Formats: sequence, structure tokens, C-alpha cells
Amino acid sequence: MREVTQSVAKTIRVDDVPDETYEALRVQAEAEVLSVSDYLRRRLRLITRPTVAGVVDRALQRPRENGPTNDDILAAIHESRGE
Repeated sequence: MREVTQSVAKTIRVDDVPDETYEALRVQAEAEVLSVSDYLRRRLRLITRPTVAGVVDRALQRPRENGPTNDDILAAIHESRGE
């Protein structure tokens, strides 16, 4: 039987944030109708998402069996543009 592990939320404290930085965060949070903490939590979640470069790298590593070749793709692009 597999053991289920529960994640415990962590607390992050950032000291010495300049007033202008905090004000910018407050304004952005307010624009999204969020508290500064909720806004930062949402922004921090974004760093767990894969980067564009990571997605492209993974796509390039996939086997291309039975798929179009680069020449096929380029020909389709040129054809759609009327070139």
C-alpha cells in the first residue's frame, strides 16, 4: 500500500522591501482584487510551471515517428502564406 504524504504550507518572510516595491505590489494586488499575500502566492505558483524553453526542449526530445518532417511543416507554412 502506498503512503500518502501531505504537504505542509511553508511561510516565507522577506525583510527590507523598499517602499516603492511594496507599493507596486499593493497596486497590482488591488487591481486583481487580492491581498498582497494572495497576489504574491499566485505569482510564486507561476515559478513551478515549466518555462517555454523547457517545453520546447521536451518537444524536441520526443520521437517524431509518423509525424511531419521539418520540410513538411515549412512547406505547409509557405503554402498557407501563398508563397
